[in-house]
Amino acid sequence: MFRYQLLIEYVGTNFRGWQIQKKGSTIQGLIQQNLTKLLKEKIILNGSGRTDAGVHAHAQSAHFDCKKKIILKDKLKNSLNYFLNKKKISILKIKKKN
Repeated sequence: MFRYQLLIEYVGTNFRGWQIQKKGSTIQGLIQQNLTKLLKEKIILNGSGRTDAGVHAHAQSAHFDCKKKIILKDKLKNSLNYFLNKKKISILKIKKKN
């Protein structure tokens, strides 16, 4: 398993907060969904903290584990941002942690 850290910024106005909830769109949910699609494996994103509905973040940290080593981290970052920027979420950095 390989662990990666994300630094994330977002405008939280239209979200129900960070953490996945049964109703409404969340930051964690959208990033996790796109990581799962791009990496072609089930990804669980773990945040270093939570934000409430409507709260913005400048450099929130989160991490995920995946089975394969990501060689082109900038390519993954750009691919994620292609989908997320439309929702005012940006991945600032992806860093391998182990």
